[in-house]
Amino acid sequence: MTQNRGVNPARKRANSAVGRRSLLEWLGGASVLALTSPLIEACRLEAIESPLGVGGLPDAGTDGHTGPGKDAAADAYAEAGKDATVDGYADAGNDAAACGYEPGTLTRPDLVNWNVRSIDPQDLAAILAGWSFSIDGLVNKPLKAGFCDLRDMGLVHQVTDFHCVEGWSVYDVPWDGILLSALLDQVGVLPSATYLKIHSFGDKYFEQLPIAVAREPKSILAIGVEGATLPLAHGFPARVVVPRLLGYKNPKFVNRIELVDTVPGGYWEQYGYTLEGEVPPERLRPGKY
Repeated sequence: MTQNRGVNPARKRANSAVGRRSLLEWLGGASVLALTSPLIEACRLEAIESPLGVGGLPDAGTDGHTGPGKDAAADAYAEAGKDATVDGYADAGNDAAACGYEPGTLTRPDLVNWNVRSIDPQDLAAILAGWSFSIDGLVNKPLKAGFCDLRDMGLVHQVTDFHCVEGWSVYDVPWDGILLSALLDQVGVLPSATYLKIHSFGDKYFEQLPIAVAREPKSILAIGVEGATLPLAHGFPARVVVPRLLGYKNPKFVNRIELVDTVPGGYWEQYGYTLEGEVPPERLRPGKY
């Protein structure tokens, strides 16, 4: 899951500009690769076809969303008594350990083999000890929330495609999360705000989204995938998902969204990648973005 980068018309220029350390980190440190099974294969310029086929998972409907309990993937977290490290959504109050504040595990074969791209491999102990989520900046009512608070805000379920800028895709990814539009409504965005600056835990990776894009109906702050919490390598505890944008615009390990009145840019944009990060139209499947 990319914190992410890949090929666009500026790729050669970007590659030459990226420092050796950043490139090696992006390719994946051992601490991240060890969490995936089997080991992540090298990036390839081909689509990762779902062995389940298109429609192999329950379709989320015309708007891409269903509520908890409406299909097996979304309902998985509503059942009590499961191992919280796998289920991730055990209904046990607002205690972090009890509500499943641990990274989850992917099981669907194409998801298990999902390429990992990250410039900031994360230390799980640090996340468990110090992560929280906040929205601040140009807002009326700043928000600070723990993982369990986010879980209790009312999750939506959507099945959408994920597209890496390198040219490969993962189809029918079943996400659980909170609509970015709902979070923005909750804090009350000031009229002067124009962009979201999205920060990752540790402040190494950052991205930006125009407010209009953040308010699109499938733009979410994801805290789960495949009915479980996110795996660490794929952004635990929270990541932004905007399915019509390339992977580097879907930052992982998100701990803060700051509303600003300037164009803040993003990590890969400083190396020549586009601010918009739009998936080429020919790669988009109807109903999956």
